[in-house]
Amino acid sequence: DFERALFAPQPIIGAFIATWHDTAAGTAIWQRSFSSFRGRETMYLEDLSVLPEFRKRGIGRALLIEVAKLAVARGIPAVSWLMMGWNDGARRIYTAAGAEIENDNCYCRLHGAALKALAA
Repeated sequence: DFERALFAPQPIIGAFIATWHDTAAGTAIWQRSFSSFRGRETMYLEDLSVLPEFRKRGIGRALLIEVAKLAVARGIPAVSWLMMGWNDGARRIYTAAGAEIENDNCYCRLHGAALKALAA
């Protein structure tokens, strides 16, 4: 439940909401994570989205900057996320921001019947 995850006494996610003339235009949803490779806390950017009518106004970059500021303020050395390969607009924003886009990592998901079968 999104509300509980965000507003619980110990929330498991955080969010930034971007507005454009008092209208919600985009969001960045993040969560704390841990990198066994680095041996440190990291931040995972679960979602960064801007409504279509507000795109190409710098909102996505502004949201990414806020996530970066939060990570640096908390002493978190890295922020990671997944990007859909077809999303050229996101790729441009992330590349311009200095993100390393690694093509050798794969997204894996276990859900539904396969999850239940494995857990049985």
